[in-house]
Amino acid sequence: MRSLRGRLSVLWVLSLCTSIAVGLLLVQLSRMSGEAQIGRAAAVIAHACDLIHERFALCASNQTGRVPALTDLWLHAALVSPYGVEGGIWQVDDGSLAYAYPTYEGSGPKTDLPPAERDKIEAVNRQAARQEQPTD
Repeated sequence: MRSLRGRLSVLWVLSLCTSIAVGLLLVQLSRMSGEAQIGRAAAVIAHACDLIHERFALCASNQTGRVPALTDLWLHAALVSPYGVEGGIWQVDDGSLAYAYPTYEGSGPKTDLPPAERDKIEAVNRQAARQEQPTD
């Protein structure tokens, strides 16, 4: 191994192994980053839902047992979220009480339930009510 060619070959093999190891580490880091982002998003959504629940309970405690109209400002105030989470308030017997699209970039706030997603939203809410716990 006294020749320059032999030393350069060993150096080249070591560089190749190092490059492969770094590549594998970057792939693993990328996967872990994606999982961390999904976990963070799930935590943000759960926190936003808790805020909506707390605000709705607080506002509803001042009502007289009637079903609120979709135009009730307190109902939409319960949906204000600093996280930009789309969602709403659903009641088993009455359906959608309010809905919010905080990321909607139209001329005004969009508060109606999306017709294309209504059946899926209803199914998820019925499942959550039946199981008495959050659902995906």
